[in-house]
Amino acid sequence: MKKVIVFIVLIALVKWWYTNSSIKVGPANVEIEYVVKYTGRADSSDLLPMLVALHGNGDTPNNFFKTALDKISAPSRVLLLKGPLKYGSGASWPWSKAEFDQYSVLINEAVETLRIKYPTKGKPVLVGYSGGGMLAYYSALHFGSTYSYIFPISGNLRNGFDMSVPLDIEAEVIAYHGKSDEVVAFGGGVSAVNTLIDKGVQVEFVEFNQGHHGLFYAMKTDISTMIDNKLLKLGY
Repeated sequence: MKKVIVFIVLIALVKWWYTNSSIKVGPANVEIEYVVKYTGRADSSDLLPMLVALHGNGDTPNNFFKTALDKISAPSRVLLLKGPLKYGSGASWPWSKAEFDQYSVLINEAVETLRIKYPTKGKPVLVGYSGGGMLAYYSALHFGSTYSYIFPISGNLRNGFDMSVPLDIEAEVIAYHGKSDEVVAFGGGVSAVNTLIDKGVQVEFVEFNQGHHGLFYAMKTDISTMIDNKLLKLGY
């Protein structure tokens, strides 16, 4: 009887470990919420490439997956992190320099931990849109060795962020920005790409004619195909 109880407890712990939707990181045990999705008919027990997704400000992880990432067909485990601040009907990422720098470190720690928690093949791929795109650019400079590829979309590197923070450059970056972006100026994306290039990051910059929401419409197929290619390159 005791063996049966132990077995049931172990099963419950394993189930909790693989379905728990938050993680505590940093000295202050800051909680980061996340949602797990699967693409390409992958199973939760599979050894898979990991795609880490950072939504735009005001959005939610589930909606970001449904509207931006649902065309991805390569088998992968998608971890959609939720911004810590309430913004409209969704969430947002920090704006102040101090909070932005701190949360970037926490996100990196969370990704490193979740990569171990879930059976992951290769280094994760990171995609960030708008406010999440800012974090993606920042990660390319300071946490590049955590990722294989980084996709900043319609983001920038805000003025005032401390570029003297130690660099960690390794991931290949594929950045996208609309020429008619009415939310995050196209010039901000160009400036961010130039900063990365100046620091030695390998960057491919794709500009398109649409505005800030081009990811969800005109560019959705192209961006999904590029992400698919990188996920498949990691192997399955």
